[in-house]
Amino acid sequence: MQHAMTMTMSTTARWIDTGAQVLIGATAIVAACIALTGAGLRGNGDVPQGRFRMAMEAYEAQQWPQAYAQLSAAADAGDPAAARVATMMARQGPLLFGQHFDVSPERLQRWDRAMRGQAASVTSRETDARRGDSPPAVLVAGAR
Repeated sequence: MQHAMTMTMSTTARWIDTGAQVLIGATAIVAACIALTGAGLRGNGDVPQGRFRMAMEAYEAQQWPQAYAQLSAAADAGDPAAARVATMMARQGPLLFGQHFDVSPERLQRWDRAMRGQAASVTSRETDARRGDSPPAVLVAGAR
């Protein structure tokens, strides 16, 4: 009789443990979805700041690809702090993070303008403000 009771408690404990593990996994999935979509942010004014905060949380957790993707999106939206960190990650990726982060020269230029607080504009050879004989400007990220 005592053996049957022990078996029932053990089975019950296993069911509870399994249920807890399922709930933990489901919670982690929901949290990841909220973080990736930004659904947990309140109001439109918090979106850029919230995006940067989430990116830095991924950065601090050493989730480099996720952090870079989120920082890049925020930098593309004109966030100067995100542009600064994303630029550093793109330029120093192999040395500091052990991986390469893809970025085009044009995107780096847009991020440089965002860091300087200038509006990002898309130019082409036909609409570039430089004269034909003038050299391109050399910009150093973070230099004032």
